[in-house]
Amino acid sequence: MAAPHLLELKMRGLILIFLILGTFHKTPTLVYGEEEFKGDYRKLSGIIIPGFASTQLRAWSILDCPYSPLDFNPLDLVWLDTTKLLSAVNCWLKCIMLEPYNQTDHPECKSRPDSGLSAITELDPGYITGPLSSVWKEWVKWCIEFGIEANAIIAVPYDWRLSPSKLEERDLYFHKLKLTFETAHKLRGGPSLVFAHSLGNNVFRYFLEWLKLEVAPKEYMNWLDKHIHAYFAVGSDAHPSVLDVMENTSMECSLPTQLSFTAREVSDGTFFKAIEDYDPDSKRLLHQLQKSYHGDPVVNPLTPWDRPPLKNVFCIYGVDSRTEVGYYFAPSGKPYPDNWIVTDIIYEIEGSLYSRSGNLVEGNPGAASGDETVAYHSLSWCKNWLGPIVNITRTPQTEHDGTDVQVELNVTHDRGADIIPNMTRSPRVKYITYYEDSESIPGRRTAVWELDKGQRRYFLLDTDDMGNMVRSPALMRELWLEMWHDIHPAAKSKFVTKAKRGPLRNDDCYWDYGKARCAWPEYCEYRYAFGDVHLGQSCRLKDSSADLLLHYI
Repeated sequence: MAAPHLLELKMRGLILIFLILGTFHKTPTLVYGEEEFKGDYRKLSGIIIPGFASTQLRAWSILDCPYSPLDFNPLDLVWLDTTKLLSAVNCWLKCIMLEPYNQTDHPECKSRPDSGLSAITELDPGYITGPLSSVWKEWVKWCIEFGIEANAIIAVPYDWRLSPSKLEERDLYFHKLKLTFETAHKLRGGPSLVFAHSLGNNVFRYFLEWLKLEVAPKEYMNWLDKHIHAYFAVGSDAHPSVLDVMENTSMECSLPTQLSFTAREVSDGTFFKAIEDYDPDSKRLLHQLQKSYHGDPVVNPLTPWDRPPLKNVFCIYGVDSRTEVGYYFAPSGKPYPDNWIVTDIIYEIEGSLYSRSGNLVEGNPGAASGDETVAYHSLSWCKNWLGPIVNITRTPQTEHDGTDVQVELNVTHDRGADIIPNMTRSPRVKYITYYEDSESIPGRRTAVWELDKGQRRYFLLDTDDMGNMVRSPALMRELWLEMWHDIHPAAKSKFVTKAKRGPLRNDDCYWDYGKARCAWPEYCEYRYAFGDVHLGQSCRLKDSSADLLLHYI
């Protein structure tokens, strides 16, 4: 039998061994302040703030539609039910429209936003309309393939017809959003990733300003660092888009008068005051501007905004699509609301301006064009969030072996000026250009991603909505890799490497008919499974997705 002191020494040694082993196998925990969150990605939550017209609206009334068998009952889809939109349009308008001056419901019908992920995945579910109206469905599917739990993806739909102040007044939306962040942290044990698109970015901006009034000033930054790890702003139009207006009127001398208005003059009401005598609707618009935006005590969302005070900010948008940036209007001679007609449209495309009629257009085009909906000058405003020294990388959007990767390090950036990389382009290749800054603000990172031909237009209605951006496999891949890299304890670089991109999912493998084998043989192999109907379906990953992710630490 061992002596007591020897037994005690052995026990102490055993405890020491366990402690040492524990430090090697322990998952790093969340530390607030100067340290980044490094740990198990299963502690993270993803909070999705959808864009304009990207949330289902459901009826909250009983409305009998005369001359139509399609009535509205509680919980019936209003946005978007294409059958009722086309067959009972007058009833549908009563449910979708708000009173123009105070944003209240129609006396005969009212609608409210749906809740949960189903409210933002497909706007008009159905065999035909479902895939065509898909919004965030592919993104949710991507998360599921990588093992994200159901309660880790949280949608926060809102009534996109309302101004931010009305969202809080009627629905207490921002109180609920604050509780959503706090509940997610309590449930998962870590901070959240915010994914906002289009109008959702303005909603999130308003939330950050509203939060300043809700928590003590000394606790504001602590609350943000504790609950939000990163913010991905997709298609954020951080500055009002450009609008040129042409008005032809017969003056005393019978000469046409041309008035031109900038985006700022539209957002501050100058444009509507100028046409007040010719457009009865301008008084309502002026009232709305003053009441809901200019006079908002929290923030005027029509003003440009500075970098959000968050640890990690990623601004993502599409470029080099033909984008409408200006319009010429003239009186039509018809009664309101058809009293104006568009006589010409100004487009920007790859750094130049031209009109639909072919006329020469003078102006100040950007280095690139916008995303088909919002002008480049508006989208690229977030480049002002970058610091004085920026690293730039340009890579193909598709999987690549690194041969077409271009890098410029320590590029000088003057605030207020655009950053134009000195890089080449192949006309047949779509690129992603990354602008990254991790030095100007200690402990904070800022990045801007420009996706060639990344569009936001939505298939079914000509609205400023999802379109190709969120459904883009390249964007989803980059978002996932950046998230994985950020939280991995072995990550050494500030941003995920761009050196190469290989397949991460079985869907990324395909058959190369030229070489009669699966493409990317170092990642993919031919493995037939019952039910495969073509060669591409039988191309599958050799290793698991989790193993492949280790290449990007």
